[in-house]
Amino acid sequence: MKKTETDLQLKISQFPQKPGVYLMMDAAGEIIYVGKAGSLRKRVSSYFQKSDLDVKTRVLVKSVSDIEYIMTDSEVEALLLENTLIKKHKPRYNIRLKDDKRYPYIMVKLDEEYPRLVFTRRLAQDGNRYFGPYTDARAARQMISAINTTFKLKTCARPLPLSEHERSCLNYQINRCQGICRGLMSAEEYRAIVGNAMRFLEGNIDPVIDDLTSIMNGYAARMEYEKAARMRDVIADIRKISGGQKVLAPIGGDQDFVALSMGGDEAVAMLFEFRAGALVGRKIYVFENARFSTPGEVISTFLVEYYRTVEAPLRIVVSSDPVDRATVAGYLGSLSSRKIAISPPRTADERGIIRMVQKNIDLVMADREAHRQFADREKGLFELSELLGLPGPPEVIDCFDISNIQGRHAVASMVEFREGEPDRKNYRRFRIRAYEGANDPGMIHEVVGRRLQHIINGNLQFPDLIVVDGGPTQLARAMEARDALGAPVAMVSLAKRLEEVYTDPGAAPLRLPERSAALKILQAARDEAHRFAINYHRSIRDRSMTSSSLDRIPGVGAKKKTLLLRGVAEPSKIPKMSAEELARIPGLGDKTARIIHRHFHPESSEG
Repeated sequence: MKKTETDLQLKISQFPQKPGVYLMMDAAGEIIYVGKAGSLRKRVSSYFQKSDLDVKTRVLVKSVSDIEYIMTDSEVEALLLENTLIKKHKPRYNIRLKDDKRYPYIMVKLDEEYPRLVFTRRLAQDGNRYFGPYTDARAARQMISAINTTFKLKTCARPLPLSEHERSCLNYQINRCQGICRGLMSAEEYRAIVGNAMRFLEGNIDPVIDDLTSIMNGYAARMEYEKAARMRDVIADIRKISGGQKVLAPIGGDQDFVALSMGGDEAVAMLFEFRAGALVGRKIYVFENARFSTPGEVISTFLVEYYRTVEAPLRIVVSSDPVDRATVAGYLGSLSSRKIAISPPRTADERGIIRMVQKNIDLVMADREAHRQFADREKGLFELSELLGLPGPPEVIDCFDISNIQGRHAVASMVEFREGEPDRKNYRRFRIRAYEGANDPGMIHEVVGRRLQHIINGNLQFPDLIVVDGGPTQLARAMEARDALGAPVAMVSLAKRLEEVYTDPGAAPLRLPERSAALKILQAARDEAHRFAINYHRSIRDRSMTSSSLDRIPGVGAKKKTLLLRGVAEPSKIPKMSAEELARIPGLGDKTARIIHRHFHPESSEG
């Protein structure tokens, strides 16, 4: 049973003034929002006392039927509990990390005796270690290759030890692995190398070099010179990689830079890792349900989520101030027993890096949008093939539209969509020949017939689908033209008023859902054909309205008239233009400009 606002306020007045987590439920008892607070009573009561709440919060409050709380010993505990409950219940008003399978990770298979680095797009709580997500698959695969080569790690999945007569792999023969298959290194020694590889992936380069140097010296002291030489080569390769990177870094020391972009229901956070002044990594996280959150809330969620498994540097520079910054910094500090500073950029260099991160996010957002549009087009074309019984998704769609005013200056347009996108080089325009009065169905018959005849004459390929703007009558006349020529083309019409799709002039139309991907493709083709037809009609009309008056200007021949018409976007405006405006038309000249202006303005004293 839904509690009234008065009931809720009475209940909230009994909440403790202690840190904790509050859970908001709807009338069905579903948890719709989880929040944390330093003082439960103060924070929760603020939802029902403020008159200047943002739209998101007003929508949330309107949906709340009941509120419960869980008290904790500290704000940091509340922060962690909030994170856990959001993952468990997935409330519809909380932002949460999106399980985006488009982004790859590097998995260190710790469940194997001799761990390997593996490319994956799936995160799992399986005891293995995951690094990422990376911004593209190529970057992740290159990193795996670089780590394997540098640390000489096992890359094959063969069970060890090898049998007596099994040969070692090529990597051993060319000195690209530690020779564990030949017993040259124990599992414990190998795992120590893997541990350093993981620290390298985290960006902690100097401690890795120190540790490997210590291992190398130990081998040398025990006169295991072959092993010491391998460690020396590993250290040299690491120094080569990190040394070459430093020239790109405008700062020194260990810092992370985090920037954010929000669009629609998604938020994309990107992190650049600088270690010892070197840019060593770029990570990306995608959050869903972002429309209900502020940038500060997203940044706060990101910091808690990311640094749970990665050691934070002493300073983190953020593009937006996180909510509960002190609590988040305290939590991160508790994980590493160091004081962690979180702040916006302070210097010109730091602001420059944040701008660089932001530009990278913009590219990622553009890529995601392009991917989304491609997926929508692919889905729409498949839906069309299903709806219309086509042998496959229509790769080429031609769409026709008519433009005229009571039959005057009648023109038609044809636009072509290829794989769901406009293919402008194959657009066509038609002057109507057979009709002088208003007869859209007849005009559709004419231009569809002319287009199909042109395809037949030129032995060209027919489109997979023809779309005509209009209802059953327009479709019937288009089909008449097709059938008369024996053209093997599927046809539909799209009626504007109710967006009905006609596949047969004698049958009821299809009414597709408003969000149908197939309908969106048909609408896009129809709207583009309409735009193209209107522009052509306007051009013909303006030229017709203007040409007769230009013909009567003494001293202005065909050449000057052509220059004039080409130089003006809307020829109907020529009579209103000043002599100075006319003179700016390329090739027209001052003298001709004055003649034209005087023709339309005989009362002018301009000489």
